[in-house]
Amino acid sequence: MLPGFRWDVSTILRLKQSLITLFSIAFASCFLAVLAIGFLYPMIFQHYTGLLPIALSLAMFALIVILFFLAVYRWLVRFTDPTINKISAGIFLIMVLLEVTMIITFHSIIPPIIDGGHTYVEALYLLAHGHASDSIYFKIYPNNIPITLLRYFLYSGFGLAHISNYMLIDRAFCALMLLAGIFLSWKLVGKLFDARTACLFLLIALTCLPLFFYTMYFYTDTVAIIFPIILLYLWYLYSQKGKIRYIVLIGLALGIGYLIRPNLILFLPALAIYMFFVLNWKKVLINLAIIGMLISATNFASQGVERHFGYVQDPSLSMPTYNWILLGFSRDGGYNHHDYQLSRLQPNQTSKKQAEQLEIKKRVKAYGIAGLARLWAIKTARTWGAGAHGYYWYTHLSSHPTKAYQYLFNHKNQLTIFIIQVFYLVNIILLLVSVFRYFRTKQVDLNLLIQICLFGNFIFYVFVWEAEPRYSMLFTPFILLGSVFGFKELVHALNMKKRDDPQGVQIGKRFRLVLAGSLLAAVFLCAYAGFFDYTQAKSPQQSYIVDQRYSVGKKGITVDAGHSITQTFLAYDQYNRVSIGIRDVRGAGTYHATIKNMRTGKVIFSKDFSVTKAKSKVTLKVNHGNSAIGDEEIIKITRIKGSPGSALTFNISGKAYDQRDAYPDGRLIQSDMTSTKKDLQFMIYQTESGAYISSTAYWIMFILPILMLIWYAYVSLSMDGTETDRIRRKRNQVRTSQNGIRIMREEQLRRKDY
Repeated sequence: MLPGFRWDVSTILRLKQSLITLFSIAFASCFLAVLAIGFLYPMIFQHYTGLLPIALSLAMFALIVILFFLAVYRWLVRFTDPTINKISAGIFLIMVLLEVTMIITFHSIIPPIIDGGHTYVEALYLLAHGHASDSIYFKIYPNNIPITLLRYFLYSGFGLAHISNYMLIDRAFCALMLLAGIFLSWKLVGKLFDARTACLFLLIALTCLPLFFYTMYFYTDTVAIIFPIILLYLWYLYSQKGKIRYIVLIGLALGIGYLIRPNLILFLPALAIYMFFVLNWKKVLINLAIIGMLISATNFASQGVERHFGYVQDPSLSMPTYNWILLGFSRDGGYNHHDYQLSRLQPNQTSKKQAEQLEIKKRVKAYGIAGLARLWAIKTARTWGAGAHGYYWYTHLSSHPTKAYQYLFNHKNQLTIFIIQVFYLVNIILLLVSVFRYFRTKQVDLNLLIQICLFGNFIFYVFVWEAEPRYSMLFTPFILLGSVFGFKELVHALNMKKRDDPQGVQIGKRFRLVLAGSLLAAVFLCAYAGFFDYTQAKSPQQSYIVDQRYSVGKKGITVDAGHSITQTFLAYDQYNRVSIGIRDVRGAGTYHATIKNMRTGKVIFSKDFSVTKAKSKVTLKVNHGNSAIGDEEIIKITRIKGSPGSALTFNISGKAYDQRDAYPDGRLIQSDMTSTKKDLQFMIYQTESGAYISSTAYWIMFILPILMLIWYAYVSLSMDGTETDRIRRKRNQVRTSQNGIRIMREEQLRRKDY
């Protein structure tokens, strides 16, 4: 320390203000990069054509959404808080109905043959046997044991009420977690601001479609989605009342949430940093000690529960932390089989860590500065660039892939992703605007805690950890809350400009009307520009009745001189193509394929085909005619001639960590022997030349931004600035004294804690 230098209160305050200023600049820089990448999101999907038109259309629609939010917020000033709360209840009811509709409409979606699917199979095994299976998956990834046990407890509990629709249980629970989190966020926003802002938050949350789509996938992120909000709300209560019980509850919530989703622990360093800005260091250390002890106690208790069900740690199999760091240094920063095998083949934890550390050092050296910068840009795009958060990665397995399912979750979801991206960019823009809150108020509040947590997530997933789109989903509620803070800053800036120039009210009204008219013309121009490409241009369009794309396990199923295969399926619609994945071709052979209706015995298709070299699939062109729809049909393949030893091996959904039934409506049979829960990797679909979307659906899609602009113009005409200010002043008279008392109390607590 320099001679004569003293750490007095004013010096500490100046230091904290400087640190917050530097942090705000860093935060803004990171999410400006996210915003830039978000406008060029098609590059994430390796689509490099038409980037400029897409970026411009995204910007236009994002501006329309922001104007709509401003108009709704301005319109709500007409109503009293009880009336606004009724409007909020209506929006919340829409969310509930949306969840119920999705769960019922897309009930045929089944768990994928990856993480969430493994926990599903294990939960069913626990339900049947009462103890853990012998699957090595939970020895390799023991972090998924708690979510599996939770799933088992849910199934057991509902089983007491004789409810055994496990997909319904999964999705209802995920929906409950999401809706409870949104409700808690609404309460928090109401306490921080007012009923009007809380109502607007619900509207913003309603536009975050991936949160609702993800309820179809029961896994750690969807179950833990409520925990970030619980933690934030508990901290708010602690900051208001100063009671230690809220720190205890934070420790318990973080401990439980950590078991379900370990990366929730990223909230703890964010909270620790934030506490140093608002509390004295002794309270910070005490709070952290309490939280740390409770997390440790929760973790210790969970290990006893795991052992009770027969889960035992195996150091020779479990993946060390370095494995996820190594994955983060792969070509695209994501999971890959090579890095998995590098760790998997090592005999113990020490060898695994040494091999991974050595490989990480080699890659860092090989990348160099330019290579690392490129990798970090890819990881930013992969984790943060697309607002869909990869929800469709986990919903592409359905026993009944309807047309609506195709447009929302599967092959034709491009427009859905575009719409999601518009609202996501709005959230990022408003999140960036929230940075100005500190520079205006010079106060440390929850906005800073939200920013620190999101910044920590950004740093962690871009520079340290494996990068996957799903990883940014857990703290999406913080993005929504941060966007509310940003929206309030935007409203404040617009109101300040109006107050600084009272004569400009009429000019401002004319400007808003011109802006609305210009954007309305731009929307029609955009609609006209895309009309032909989306509604008139002909291209092959597929409608699937079977879409079993998984090829799992080390083995396939072989057709040779002594073996034939049969795959059954349910033909609930017309089809004219059957595509089957090929694993291996041995020798030159001629094979015969037959498709027959099981009920009538009618042969629908019969044809010879030859395969002389390796290729990925064989596609049969079927003239289905007017066959009965809804019957069970079979595909039978036999070898009729070929060179000695010639054989054709097809891909199947076999056994990897476990054996899943990827297509429940069918059976795979080899030489009259049924393979339990196995199916071919096959697709059955109707292909025909047509447009991507109908003209009616296309114009309906453009109704939403048109209605938004009409609403914005209506509010601009019906409510001028003078009326709005008069109503606002009247509404705020009651709140002014209460807010003044609250601010004075918070300031006293801050000064006391410094």
